[in-house]
Amino acid sequence: MKRKVIQLAGKTFVVSLPTTWAREWGIEKGDEIELTERGSEIIIGTQRARDSKRGTADASNVNERTLRWMLSSMHKKGYDEIEIKTKNQEHAKLIDELLKDLFLGFAVVHKSDSHCVVRSVSKELDDQFEIILRRAFLVTLNLADDSLKLIKQKKFDQLPDLISLEKMNNQLTNFCQRLLNKRGHEDPMKTNFMYVIVWNLEKIADDYKYLCEHLSNKKNVSNDVLNCLEHANELIRGYYELFYGFNIEKLSALAENHKNLKTEIHSALEKGKDAVALSHILHSITNTADFSASMFAVHN
Repeated sequence: MKRKVIQLAGKTFVVSLPTTWAREWGIEKGDEIELTERGSEIIIGTQRARDSKRGTADASNVNERTLRWMLSSMHKKGYDEIEIKTKNQEHAKLIDELLKDLFLGFAVVHKSDSHCVVRSVSKELDDQFEIILRRAFLVTLNLADDSLKLIKQKKFDQLPDLISLEKMNNQLTNFCQRLLNKRGHEDPMKTNFMYVIVWNLEKIADDYKYLCEHLSNKKNVSNDVLNCLEHANELIRGYYELFYGFNIEKLSALAENHKNLKTEIHSALEKGKDAVALSHILHSITNTADFSASMFAVHN
């Protein structure tokens, strides 16, 4: 959008703020805003979060999977209070589960036979985004490393114990997405790219959860599967190191590693190895490689 420059008192230049933006972020007379000079550009920002939002969700005619999607999306979108119309005790149990496993800082503040209200009861940790994101990366790396370790040790019955790490990943990545939707990244141009990174990080943890569930009743796995999983773990760690120490040569090397690993997995599939396990590994490296463009964007 364009704004005309107004001159006051012969020397002060004034530009008006867009009304819709000011309303969305609660800007009032006398408030301070941040101006950041960037060459020929000036970035205008505010430390305020969006005003608290209240929403309703009618879950009376949906199944539990859909209810999970509804509440997860409203939490990520930035709602601070959500009223849910429910139809049975199973819905109430699921809501309690989501608050425990997914929604950091939320609690049930009202419950009846037909509906319940959940609300954010903690201060948003706006300044903790980078810390929470790194924690999400590390939890995902732990999930990958621990699953490989248990599989090598043939402790397949212990793999379900790692699902708690996937749930922790969900908590952390959902909270990061919520912060990005409510406030955005400190550099607005990077918000969407950061969201993609967080989104893929959550999907990678899902892939390892599905792999652990699949292998939990196994007695053995082939060396091909082990090698592919080990290389997939190395790829994830490589992207983690790239994110916190970016250079273009490293990105090129990871792209080549991804290409070679795809060939390795396809070769194992052609040998008739465990197709389900290999498919989960293939999906995880696809999600990992999807970091590439967004990581380049946030570092340039």
